[in-house]
Formats: sequence, structure tokens, C-alpha cells
Amino acid sequence: MKKEKVTDYLRKATENFSFHDDLDLSPFETNEIAAFFSSKRTTISRILNQGVKEGELIKINTRPVYFLHKRTFEKNFGKLKGSVFKSFQALSEYILEDSAEMIFRRLIGYDKSLKEVLEQMKTAIFYPDNGLPIMLLGPTGIGKTYLARLMYEYTKAKKRIKQDAPFYVFNCAQYANNPELLTSYLFGHVKGAYTGADKDKAGLLERADEGILFLDEAHRLNREGQEKLFTFMDQGIFYRLGDTEIARKAKVRLVFATTEKTSSFLETFLRRIPIKVYVPSLDERGPFEKSQLIEHFFMEESQLFQLPIEVSHQTLDALNKYHYEGNIGECKNMIKYTCGCAYAKAAKGSDKIKVTLQDLPKEMLKNVPQLFHHFTANEGNVIFFSGRKQSVGEMNELAIDKIRHTFKNCLKYYQKVKEGNIEEQVANQKMCEDITVLLDQLIFTRPDDNINIMMGFTLQTMQEFFRYLETNHHIKYEGNNVYALSSYLFFKTGLLALNHQDEVLSEQLLDDVKQRYKKEYQIVLMVKTFIENRIEFQLGNEDIIIMTLFLSTTKISHDESRIKAMVIAHGYATASSIANVCNRILGVNVFDSLDMEIEATTDDIIEKLRHYLEINETNNGLIIFVDMGSLNQIQNQIQEYIDGPLLFIDQVTTMPVLEVGHCLMKGNTIHEIAEHMQTLERPKVNLLHPKKKKAYAIVTSCFTGIGTAMQIQKLLEKSIKDFLEVHIVAHDFDRLKKNGMNEAPFQLYDVLAIVGTANPGINGVNFISLEDIISGKGENDVFRIFGKIAAPDIIRRVNDNIILNFSLDKVIESLTILDTEKLIKNVEKSIIQLEKQMNRNFSNDKKIALYVHISCMVERLIRLSPITEYPDQDLFERTHTHEIHAIKSALSVLEDDYCVQLNIPEIGYIFNIMNG
Repeated sequence: MKKEKVTDYLRKATENFSFHDDLDLSPFETNEIAAFFSSKRTTISRILNQGVKEGELIKINTRPVYFLHKRTFEKNFGKLKGSVFKSFQALSEYILEDSAEMIFRRLIGYDKSLKEVLEQMKTAIFYPDNGLPIMLLGPTGIGKTYLARLMYEYTKAKKRIKQDAPFYVFNCAQYANNPELLTSYLFGHVKGAYTGADKDKAGLLERADEGILFLDEAHRLNREGQEKLFTFMDQGIFYRLGDTEIARKAKVRLVFATTEKTSSFLETFLRRIPIKVYVPSLDERGPFEKSQLIEHFFMEESQLFQLPIEVSHQTLDALNKYHYEGNIGECKNMIKYTCGCAYAKAAKGSDKIKVTLQDLPKEMLKNVPQLFHHFTANEGNVIFFSGRKQSVGEMNELAIDKIRHTFKNCLKYYQKVKEGNIEEQVANQKMCEDITVLLDQLIFTRPDDNINIMMGFTLQTMQEFFRYLETNHHIKYEGNNVYALSSYLFFKTGLLALNHQDEVLSEQLLDDVKQRYKKEYQIVLMVKTFIENRIEFQLGNEDIIIMTLFLSTTKISHDESRIKAMVIAHGYATASSIANVCNRILGVNVFDSLDMEIEATTDDIIEKLRHYLEINETNNGLIIFVDMGSLNQIQNQIQEYIDGPLLFIDQVTTMPVLEVGHCLMKGNTIHEIAEHMQTLERPKVNLLHPKKKKAYAIVTSCFTGIGTAMQIQKLLEKSIKDFLEVHIVAHDFDRLKKNGMNEAPFQLYDVLAIVGTANPGINGVNFISLEDIISGKGENDVFRIFGKIAAPDIIRRVNDNIILNFSLDKVIESLTILDTEKLIKNVEKSIIQLEKQMNRNFSNDKKIALYVHISCMVERLIRLSPITEYPDQDLFERTHTHEIHAIKSALSVLEDDYCVQLNIPEIGYIFNIMNG
């Protein structure tokens, strides 16, 4: 039974799903689905649960269990964080709960420039009893009143106040020159309190009871007003103006705003406001958010006029470059003015409003003429209508057509594979070739990033991402990757419109690409998260496929031996602060961090952890520091998702985190770190291993470095991938020799053997030398090792493949980038000369070992990456002078031909092979 058919069945069924009590749920039940396909229940159950694990399906854990198609459900009801829910009621409650979060998420910059602001506002909202008073600081026009209104809506949605709770806005500046009137408005007055007070009147504090009162320009409160307010904040009581006997009570959440420094307030008043938040100015929010806000205001004007608004790129660039003294407020008003001018000029009955530079306010040109010295290279205009932005430039349209044509070709190649008309390897090669040509064309088509704001910002974002990859994930990349992916993202302004057949084919191709190019796919998932957070641009299946296949054609070196480490804690910036401090002290980014909202549930944390595990290699282990409370409950629930050992340390303070950082810098294994941390007094340490049954694996290793081991890994994968379910894992030779069975591969896999150039000597683990494989002497070992997992005829075919792929010239071709034929001839001359110098004949296995080792050595020396250490080097130089001279002399032909120079450690390892 193919998974795609089951997924498609649920996709169609989920289109009709609703939360009505009379809905027939049987189509979502395992038994019903099994009956529909005339298949075994166990087979369907396995497919369904695999779909949940991969994030394609939703699981409702009731009796019976139900399954829904996740993407279709999200299209109708909104995004979900997880894939498993206790009941339909829990799913329904989640949707309602998530709608509250959408109140803040509709803010541009909610997860970037305004993230700290919103976190602190939530702290004020969720504080027990009646929340905490909060003060919003910042220049005029930044949207403090708008934030206060959103805070009111969010507080209602979170049921911290009633749905009909009042919300009042009071600008203190309006009555600053009349303190008596200001006091009356805030606290109320009794009849006769002042001239004209002909009756008792309630003030805003009374009317805002059980709700929120927003006091703007709060620095204009006089001393008496501040004193009365801090008495109210302390005791919850106040007196009306003219009444000193009746103390009135009210329960009001107070939000203050000011454009002045806090020194304008009484110290006693400020002490009653524990949360003070600086809201950044428009320029401080960065060029991309500024661009987003400008586009948003054009969208609003389009809705107001009920007409499309077409804006030239030059106009957008000018608006983006202009400095707005009045921040967002001035920017919004300028766009209103501009659209109004354009509308007035438009012919009667026109079907759109066209905005050009001539419609901008004249003071803009007068004040800042340099804005217009450089125009964007982007052709055409941008249309804003019905909440959508569409480019109408010729260059953009041409680029989008190329992207669409290339992706359609990829789907055609994949369809031919499914029909058996073309081999999968040939199809993948053609797809990669087409995508490489596409990205080359986009690079040369893209506008100059120095004068196009969006191109410059996209390039800057991608550069930042690849620096992040190198710093945090030890992934090195080719420089042109940045320009290629930046150009692609610049032109790809939205998802491609695909018919149903192509959409299904696209999902199937994505599954295939995901399995075939795991490392590249993980990098693209990180790109996806990074881009969607920074540029708020959603990547579709076609984008992930194109980017993954493109990266598969480029050189990416990935250090997979690193143990990951992260700090998780509740509260604003708690985890990130500790991680940042420790990373600075260590001088390298060792720790990731996860700051959890105060009200975050265990399920929220598990979902974020699962996402982290999905886009990060954790085969060699993950260390997690957690704070007290619900976080220490996650370890058992996350265990089924991990691929490597997981070490929990239940104490988030700088010292133990730093201690682990030093251990990681020294190269300690996760088991050594666990033992070391258990010797300390305070932390609670718990080391877990994956619950999954261990898969079989072969470890490749070479004492000349991880690079050689990775090349041997690729040759072995090529030899066995079509016949056996065996992982091939490259690992560091020195670590294997030092730590043996404590190293990660033995914790994660059932290791069948180690294949390499030298035996690390681990008891109970088979070793096959690379020389034996090349010479054919390793055939018996191949049959013996694979005998426990495969039939003899399968092993014979695997062995034949190994012989085919592991000929001497193919091995050296895989291990080096040099001309193989020339290199082998030069090495052969050196070995013949070495035999003469030493007056001995080497056995075939020693000759093969020397061929492989010396070939790799030449490339290392060309790359200026020689081996620099040799055990007891001083003793070796004193006692083996003749051998050192002989080896140096015999290999002088290589030194001359390749302009390299042998050092003593390199000579020492050649000596080891000769005498091993």
C-alpha cells in the first residue's frame, strides 16, 4: 500500500471536516481507511503513524484514534504547532487559543524588533490578580496607542478580563495646563468641587473598573496626579475631587506611555511601574520592517479606495530611504497624501490608481534631494490590491516564468521515473542541471543590490544565515551559494499555482528528495525558518525541492562530530542571556537557546524541541539545560524523537553551563560529560538514549582525517544502498581509538564493522582495511559481516559492487581532486624508489596502503593542511634518521611535481605503513 494514496484519501476527507456534533467521523478512523483500501489494519496504522511523525497528518488520540490531513485542516482552521491532540475538544481549544496569539502576530515585526516589547507586555498581562502596570517609552508616532489597544484585545482573548471589559484612552497633555480638570477626568468629582461642577461625576478610574486605562503622554501628569495614581496602584483606592471621606475602589490595569525620559517622573511614581518597555523608532526597526509597513499602508489605501494601487519601484525606493521624523505616523500620513494626489489626477472611471514620484509631497524632494540620485534597477511597478502585492515588471515576470518552467521540468523527470521510463539517477542529474542553469540565469538577471533595497536586504539576510551556519553548525559553504539563493528568493514572490496532479507529484518528489539528500534538506529547512522569520516570505514545496537539489550540486563540508548543546528556560531572554554569556567566554558558539513564554505549556516546549531536532544533526548527542517546573517533565516525552544520546541537566545557571562548554571544547564525549557533571553537587543529571531499535551501521574512519573517512563513506553508500538497510557513518579515528565503544556511533547503531586505513582497535568490533577491500582480500570479511542481515545472493551482489567501486584508481579519484592517472603514476615511481632506498620489496597490501595514503597526503599538502603531530616525534627523529632520509628522497619526485614539502609527521605515518 503506497503512503501517497492514503494521504490523498485523507486530504479529500478532511476537506469536509467540521467540529459539528453530527459529523460522521468514520472516514478518519483506521478501520474504515483499511476497509476502503482492502488492506490490513496494521499496514494502514503504520502508514498513518508515519504520516503523523513526518508532520503530514494530525492524530486525535481518542478511542478509536482518528487521523486528519494536516495541510488541508490548516487551510480551513489555521496553523497548528503540533500533530498530536488528546481529543477533538483539545484541537478545538487550541485553535481558539491560537487565535489570541494572532492578535499580536498581525503586528509587523512581532517576532523581531517588537519581540521584546510583546514579551514584556505579556508579563504585565499574565501577572497574578490584576497584572502589572506598564509604561511604553519611545518617540512620537511609533504606535504606542495601537499597542495598548492590541494589549486590550489580547487580554480579553486570553480571558484575563471579561469580553465586555472597558478600555479607555486618556491623553494627559490635553489637560496639562489645568491640573484640576485633569484630576477630575481621572478620579471624578463631587458636586461643588469646582466652579461648574453641578453634579457628581465618575472619573475614568471608576468607568474603567475591571478593564484597562491607557494614559498617553503620562509625563504631563503633575506631581499631585502622580502621587494620587501611585496611591491607587498601591492600595486600589482613590478619592473623587472635592471628597476626602469616601474611599472608592476599582480594579484597573494601567498602561502608561511617554515620549520623554523617565527622569520626568517622580521616583516614587516610577517605583510602582515595574515594567518599562522601549518601543523602537521606525529607523531602529530596520529596512525590511520599514518596507513591510510601507507596503501595508498601500494595502490599506487600496482597500479604502476599493481600487488597485500601482506604485513605481522608484517611488517605493524613495519612501523606503526617507527618514520620517514622526516615525510610523508620519509615514502612514505621507502615503495617504500620495495616494490622494494620485487619485485626484486619475481619469474619471479609471480602474486603478497609479502612484509615481510626482505624487510624493514636494517637501520630500526639497528636504532630501539625494533620495532621487539613484533609482532601483528593477523594472516595472508593484500593484497592491485585495491584500496582495504583485510585481508587474518584465524582468520579474521573465524570472518567474523561468522558475515555473524549470520546476515543471523537474516534475516531468520525476513522473518518468515513476513510470519506469528513466533511471532515478539520470532524472536527478537532469533536474540538478536544469536548476543550476536557472540559478545562474537569475544571478545575472538580478538588480544591483547596492541600489535595490529588497535585493540588498535579501542578500544581507542570506549572508547572515550562512555565517550562522558556519558559526553554529560548522557547515562551510561556497560563496556563490549566497548569491544564487538570494537571487532566487528575490524573484520568487509567491507560491507557484499547481494543479492537483502536479501538487501530489510535488509532495512525492519532496519525500524522495528528503530521503536522498538529507544533509542538504536539513540546511534548507534551516533556511526556511530563517527566511520566514526575517523576510516573512513563505517557502513552498517547489522552493524546498529546488534549493535542496541546488545545494546537492555544491560543496558543503559539514562537521557532524559536534555534540549539540542548548539552554531552555521560562521568561524573557533568560535562556539566551546565559547562552550568550557562555559563548562569549568560550570564544565560540557552543550553546543554542530557547526562551519560553511564561505561560508556555509542556506541549509547546516539546513541539519546539521536535522542530529543533528536525533541522539539526544530533546523532552524536544533545545536551539540554532546563529550569525547574514543567520543563523537567519533557525528557520522557521527547525520547522517542531523538537520534542520539540526550543529556538533561536540571539547573540553568551560568557556572554549570560554562562547565559543560569547557568539556565540549576539550572534545569530551557525552558520556564523559554526564559522569563529570554527576560529580558536582547541585545539578540533577539524566542521560537518555533513543527508544528506537538500533539500525545497522558501518563506521568509516581514517587516521589522516575525517575528510578521507567521508569519501570512503560515499563509496560504501554507493556500493550497498540498493541492497541493504545499513547506515554508513564517517567518524574521527583518534576519538574511536581513545574512547572506543563510548563514541556516539556505538550508542546509536548496531555497528557491523569499521572500514578504514588503520584499525582503531576496539574490542568486539570487526575491522576491514581499505587495502584488503581494494586488493580483494576482504571478500571473506564482507560475507562474514553481512551474513547476519542478508542472504548470500544479496551479499554476493554487494561484494561485486564493492569490487567495482573500490578499484585503486576509483578510490584515489574519490579521495582527491587531482588527475588520478597522473597521480598514480607519480606515486608508483615514488614507491619503486622507496623499495630501492630501503632495499626491500613491499607486499601487495602494503603497496595499496601506500598508494592510498600518499595520494591523500599530496592533496593535503597542496591544500596546506598537513598532518602536524606524530607520537614521540623527537624520539622518532633521533632513532630513524636513515629511514626519514630514504622516505624524503624517494618522495622528492612528488615534492617537485606538486610543489609541496614533506614534514616529519607525514614521513612518520608513511614509516608506520611500511613497518605495520
